Amino acid sequence: MSSPLDPGFTFRDYESRDFEDLVTLDGECFEPDVAYSKSEMRRFLSFATRVVTVAESGGRIAGFCIGYLAPGRAAHVITLDVRSGSRRTGLGRALLERTVARLTRAGAHETLLEVDVKNTNAIGFYERLGFRRRREIPDYYGPGKPGLEMARTEGK
Repeated sequence: MSSPLDPGFTFRDYESRDFEDLVTLDGECFEPDVAYSKSEMRRFLSFATRVVTVAESGGRIAGFCIGYLAPGRAAHVITLDVRSGSRRTGLGRALLERTVARLTRAGAHETLLEVDVKNTNAIGFYERLGFRRRREIPDYYGPGKPGLEMARTEGK
């Protein structure tokens, strides 16, 4: 169970000046073959329906969450990144919930995300937040590296 959220975190929308910090943090959070490239990150941030929640602590980005409203009114979480020193503080939950709430207000009825099938900690985290396992996606993270699609119904 997460500890109470540190009151030192402030939340805000993404600003273009954050771009390099987001790419760097994503590279710190994920393996090189999983972390998003600058061009992939730029593409996600250009989506018309994208929502990005950024958390700062001490003037430094502590984490962020990117999602978008997909066709069919499903929210899709692209990434949830939390700096190693800010993990297990409740920040990941706060970032995810703030992002999903904004997407739900925009019309999402369901939220989807993908996670590595071997990442049992992340799967457990998402399950505690009401996500359920939907299906395995072969080769999602590369050859022989399946992903797990998880979903949560919103607004009920």
